[in-house]
Amino acid sequence: MKVFFNFFLIVNLICSGSKVYSQPGRVLMDSLARRMNMSLLKESIYLNSDKDIYIAGENLWFNAFVMDRQSFGLAETDKILYLEIMSLNGDTVIWKEMYPVVHGVCAGHAYLPVDLRKGRYLLKAYTGHSFTRDQPYFFATATIQVVKDPREISNNWKEDHDKTLRIDIFPEGGQLVSGVTNTVAFRTESSSVKGKLLKNGVVIQDIETEQEHIGVFQFTPDAQATYSIQYGGQEQQLPAIQKNGVALHLLHNGKDSITFSIAASGWQGNVLLRLQMNGALQMIGAGVLHDNLVMKIPVSSLPAGIAEVSLFDDQFQVLASRLVYVHAGRKMHVRFSGLQDTYGPKGMVTLKITTTDENGKPMPAAVGVRVYDRLFGDARRNRDLTNFYYLTSHLRDTLINPDHYFDSSHPLSLDTLLLTKQVVQYNLSERNLKEDMTVLPDSLLCTAVAIHGADKKRTNLSLLFFNYDKSVNRVGMTDEKGQFFLRQEELSVGQRFFIKYFSDKEYALLVPRPFDTIMAIESKRKPVYFLNERRLLPGDGGSGPNMLQYGNMLKEVVVSSKGRDFNDPYLGFLDSIAKFEANTDFVGACGWLNCPACGSGKKPVEGVVYSELKDNKKTLVSGHPFSFGADDYTKEAYHYPKYTEEELLKKFKMVITKGFWQHAPFYHPDYEKEDTRMSDTRNVLYWNPLVVTNEHGEATIRFYCSDIKSSFVGVAEGVAGNGYVGTGTFDFSVR
Repeated sequence: MKVFFNFFLIVNLICSGSKVYSQPGRVLMDSLARRMNMSLLKESIYLNSDKDIYIAGENLWFNAFVMDRQSFGLAETDKILYLEIMSLNGDTVIWKEMYPVVHGVCAGHAYLPVDLRKGRYLLKAYTGHSFTRDQPYFFATATIQVVKDPREISNNWKEDHDKTLRIDIFPEGGQLVSGVTNTVAFRTESSSVKGKLLKNGVVIQDIETEQEHIGVFQFTPDAQATYSIQYGGQEQQLPAIQKNGVALHLLHNGKDSITFSIAASGWQGNVLLRLQMNGALQMIGAGVLHDNLVMKIPVSSLPAGIAEVSLFDDQFQVLASRLVYVHAGRKMHVRFSGLQDTYGPKGMVTLKITTTDENGKPMPAAVGVRVYDRLFGDARRNRDLTNFYYLTSHLRDTLINPDHYFDSSHPLSLDTLLLTKQVVQYNLSERNLKEDMTVLPDSLLCTAVAIHGADKKRTNLSLLFFNYDKSVNRVGMTDEKGQFFLRQEELSVGQRFFIKYFSDKEYALLVPRPFDTIMAIESKRKPVYFLNERRLLPGDGGSGPNMLQYGNMLKEVVVSSKGRDFNDPYLGFLDSIAKFEANTDFVGACGWLNCPACGSGKKPVEGVVYSELKDNKKTLVSGHPFSFGADDYTKEAYHYPKYTEEELLKKFKMVITKGFWQHAPFYHPDYEKEDTRMSDTRNVLYWNPLVVTNEHGEATIRFYCSDIKSSFVGVAEGVAGNGYVGTGTFDFSVR
């Protein structure tokens, strides 16, 4: 494996004393670079739905951006997305289907049954390079809520204040070092705190939390003393002070470089400073540390996002480490124009979307857009494409308000947040890249196995893939091992499709079941989901006028038919063939079944009562007329042989397997052509998983409002070709 990285120079070196160390050479840095494991988890999935709250029986529309973890560009590796919908506690899976991924974008729909229990559910997405055998943390999720009636929706929420007061303490670099200046962050779960720093029980400094319940202070500890924080009538000890060690401090975080101060106490020697992002090594620098050292890392060529910075000695032992955010202001901006504040029922909305970088330069982008009634939005959900890809999907922790850290009015908030996150919480840290093992295929490897003993002389089997009415078909062939692949082309043949082999011998076609693999892995190790939801509780309040507009929803209509049912119409066709194949029964001109005097006739009719001579009597009859007694014949309703689905498939040398869930268009009415007198109660006005802005960063969309008078929310989330991501929102009313 080739490793590409940059070396950077020490811009300031301060040493005291007479002992001088030789500068570590290129060999030492090369050795450290080779220790870096490249991530097998190459992809990350951002999954979203057309709204947050659904009525049982509705269609759910989703879109997914499958992104390269290192470049943040749309990934081209995987072609299959596995989608599940399950209850929030994981005890029931109500949907599991495969969908095609095209140039990193996947979209489709799922059906929520009318009899689905109300409650909260999880959408979960998997690809071959985003899911591993040993993966306790799962990020490719979206939560939805299902109700039986819109009047059950709560749109009145109140803050859930956790009354438990607890402080978590985080020394910068991972440890407190005696005799040098240390920076310490502390965090409470849900309460602001004013407290005091104590040394041996004596107050030496006032401290307090700032934004998002996080506070920062600096002090110079003494290894011989004990330190604690006093707050709210409680007292909490600080971690132990290291007599000998190294403190790492971020001095400056700019567009072109980030600068670190390294201070030692009772330690000196060669040091290496390494920066990696998203599992990819970016920079390694070397220096000699005696007392203090300042190192500047060039970052102008790096992508935006979280980086792990670690300081090593010449034996590659970690001396200090921390997380830092690179290019906090770099992201794609999504803006809107042409929008009115208010529209009438069935009014047409024309909206221009513009995508630019942070400097206003146009950026062509792939953008997903959804517009829905605010009533069907969940106030607890606060995840979007920007905070997901740049922040929450990289941290093994829950962030209650991730949008806060990308607010330009809080320029230091990201750094303060990352002070409270240990390197082990970085989802792509070095230690977390060593145990990955992908388990899901991006094409299904199938095998044809001879049923009656080994096939000593292996031959390539010809295969035919076709849907139920044979309107789509593909041809294929096994290799010398009897193996063949179901790739995107074959899986697109049908939602359920047939695979037929051509041979005089009998084979079993073995097709893998990837959802069984997922279930087996997650049953052994239940995944942990970081949903990053606001702590809100439903407040008091009844049904408002907006809810009452949905009061008379069309209930389920069940259409039933008579006759024997098969899962696929083609099986019914095969059943009809099988009834007559090798069936010599006939009704003679005399009306008797299998009359020996007639010798031939028409095929019998299912369920009709016929008389038939017994076998010993048939041998005595050669022509009409013939005599018979009561014991010479039977009289009963005729029935053709019945075949199970399995018997039919075996008889015709086929198997049925699942393909991609078939795409259905999202309904966009055109009231210039359609009757405006028809009632329109759509709560999702627009959904398009792929709106492409041009070289000027512009795209225009048009859609019609429904008859629902409410406040509507629009969300546009997109990815640019150079790895930028961005989110924009808009709103309007229908009156």
